[in-house]
Amino acid sequence: MEEGRAMMEDLQSRYPGAATYVFGDSARLSAELLALVRSGAKRATCCAVADVTAGREALPGIGRHDIATTFDGRPALVTRTVELRLVRFCDMREEMALAEGEDETLAGWREGHERYYRRAGIFDPEMELIWERFDVVEDLGAVDDAG
Repeated sequence: MEEGRAMMEDLQSRYPGAATYVFGDSARLSAELLALVRSGAKRATCCAVADVTAGREALPGIGRHDIATTFDGRPALVTRTVELRLVRFCDMREEMALAEGEDETLAGWREGHERYYRRAGIFDPEMELIWERFDVVEDLGAVDDAG
């Protein structure tokens, strides 16, 4: 655990202002999403404006580096935000959904993300999302044990 803390301190000194974040809401989902990023299939994500407003998510910023962690908090990837779009859930466009790499169709994206936001207790078809395209800057090698 000490090694992970030291690595996080080093990363935060190399990437000032970097926020940390976790893909997904379970160890299994987190591991699956990190694998999609590592394979190159996932180059976008989204978060609910409601989560940002409530302080559960950091507001993304173009050009900022952030640290994606495993579900248990170990640094896994450093990403850099390259594009942001504000979009309502019901207005999500197919090319944006598919860039998230999790589904093969917009309908599949809608089903999976509706389940996710219902689990969080915030789903509304009109809810605003911040869609983010990112580049991977560093792969730190941490792998979730949930696979």
